[in-house]
Amino acid sequence: MKMTRQILAMTALPLALGLGLVGCSGSTTVDESEVESMTADQLEQMVGTRPNIDCPGDLEAEVGATLQCVLSADGDTNEYAVDLTVTSVEDGVANWDFQVADTPM
Repeated sequence: MKMTRQILAMTALPLALGLGLVGCSGSTTVDESEVESMTADQLEQMVGTRPNIDCPGDLEAEVGATLQCVLSADGDTNEYAVDLTVTSVEDGVANWDFQVADTPM
């Protein structure tokens, strides 16, 4: 599928998003649905078609925190790992990079 090839052609891409962080039991996180939506938004802007992003939970808002999500595209049975890594947290904004795997899961 064209979109999948376009996404796979990308390397690690910075994703700096102004997300409100949610405090929970002393830890700060970015809500799972926000992570999925904002990552899909960024990929859609880059390739012109919106992928489906599914994450297993919230993203810890701590530099170096990681989360592995799954990318799929309508009309394509393959799924790809999307690795997120938090690069900074400043003034209530979590910034992360992501990288889409080259091969299906």
